[in-house]
Amino acid sequence: MAGVTASEASGMRAFVARSTWLADEGLRMGAKSFAQGGLQARARIEGGDWKWKPLEQVADIYRGPLHKRVYLHDEDRSWPYITASDVSRVDLPRDIRLSIARTPQLPVLRVEQGWTLISSAGTIGNATYVNEQLAEFAVSQDMLRVKPRQVLAGFLFAFLSTQAAKGIMQMRTYGSVVDRIEPKHIADLPVPMPPQVLGERVHGLVESAARKRTEAARLLDAAAKYFDGLAGPLPSAHDHSRAVGTVRAGDLGGRLDAFYHVGWTTEGEQLSGTPLGDLATVTRPGIYKRIFVKNGVPVVSGIDVFQLRPSFGVRLMHREAEQADSLITRGQVLVQRSGQRYGLLGRPAYVGDRMHGWAASEHLIRLTPRSAQEGAHIFAFLRSEAGQRSVVRTSYGTSIPEINPRDLALVQVPALPQELLLGAARALALREEADAEEESAIAEVESWLN
Repeated sequence: MAGVTASEASGMRAFVARSTWLADEGLRMGAKSFAQGGLQARARIEGGDWKWKPLEQVADIYRGPLHKRVYLHDEDRSWPYITASDVSRVDLPRDIRLSIARTPQLPVLRVEQGWTLISSAGTIGNATYVNEQLAEFAVSQDMLRVKPRQVLAGFLFAFLSTQAAKGIMQMRTYGSVVDRIEPKHIADLPVPMPPQVLGERVHGLVESAARKRTEAARLLDAAAKYFDGLAGPLPSAHDHSRAVGTVRAGDLGGRLDAFYHVGWTTEGEQLSGTPLGDLATVTRPGIYKRIFVKNGVPVVSGIDVFQLRPSFGVRLMHREAEQADSLITRGQVLVQRSGQRYGLLGRPAYVGDRMHGWAASEHLIRLTPRSAQEGAHIFAFLRSEAGQRSVVRTSYGTSIPEINPRDLALVQVPALPQELLLGAARALALREEADAEEESAIAEVESWLN
C-alpha cells in the first residue's frame, strides 16, 4: 500500500503511515489522526504561492472557563446561554438563562461579532461565524473562540470552514470516548494570506450573510411575539413545571395523561384559527431500508435539519428513498415527530435550496403548504412559544414521546397580520440568500487553495 495518501486512507480500514508523519506529529500512534488528510492539507498550504502565518499570529485563540450553571427564568437577573450543540442551529433557543449573580465568568463566556467559534468536543472543527444575534449569548466552554487580529474576520471564518482547515484540526484531536481539541493544538494551523481583492470579497459575502440572518431572526421573532401575545401569559419555564388542576370527565377527550390537560401546555388562552391540516398536507414517511450507496440520495436526520449548514454522512439508494416517500422538497416545513419534550420534539425546520431533493428520516413529519406564503405562516407559528406548546400538547408516550400527524393536523393556527406575514416570508428569503452567500465565500477559498 505504499504511496497511499491520508485522504485516500480516510475511507479505508487499514493503511500505511510514513515514518515522517509520526515524527511531524510528536510520535502520535493514533491511526485516526493520520487518516483525516490534515498532513497533506498542511503541506499544500505551506508550499503554496502565497504567504502564510500560524493562526496564533493572526488571531487570539482561547476557550471559555469551566463554570457552574445556575439557571434562572427571570430575564432581569439572568443572561441567555447557549450550549455547544446549539450554537450552529439556525433558530437559536432562548429558554436557557444563566444567573448573572452566580456566574462570575459571564464576561469571559460572552462572544463578539466577527469572531469564529469552533466546536472542540465530540464533533471537531465545525466553524460558526458570530453575528449580531449570537453575540447576545454567553457560549459554552466547549466552543473555541477565535478572535481575528491581522486578517479579515469573514475570510478567516471561510478558511476555517474549508475541508483543508477541518482536516488539520481533526488531525490534532485527542481522547478515546469523546474527541477533544484545545487552543494549543490549532495554534500553528497555517493560515494563507489572500490577495486583497479575494480577502475583501470573501469577507463581504460572510458579513452580508451574517446581517441577513440577523434580520431574518428579527422578522420571525416579531411574528412569534404576536402569536405569544394572543396566548397571553405563559409563566412556566419548562414542560415539567409542577401543576395541579381539575378536569371534567366530559372534557377528557380520550386523553388520561395530566400533561395534556394542566400546566405548561395549557397556559394562556386556547388559540383559535385554521386547522393546520387545512393550510398544508400533513404526512409521515415510511421507514426506509438502510441501503447506503456511493451515488445515492443524501440523508439527513432529525438533528441535521436544524443546522445552519445541514450536512449528511451517508447516501441512500434512490429507489428506497422513493418507495418510503422520504424525499423532501423546497418549501416544506418539517416537524420533529419523536424525542424529549424539552428538546427538539415539535420543533419546525424549513426546507430550503440546500436540502431540496434529499431524504429525511421517518422521525420528521412533512408539512407541504398550499403556497409559499402559507409556508411562512406555518413556520412562524410553529417557531413561537405558543405554537410549540400547542404542538407538544398533542404528544403521547412517556419514555420517548411522539406526535401523530393526525393530531398535528388539528392544531389551530391563528391568522397573522399581513405586515407580519410578509415579514416572515421575507425572513425565509433572506435565509436562502445568506446560505448562498456563505457557501459562495467558502467555495471561493476552497477553489483558491486548490
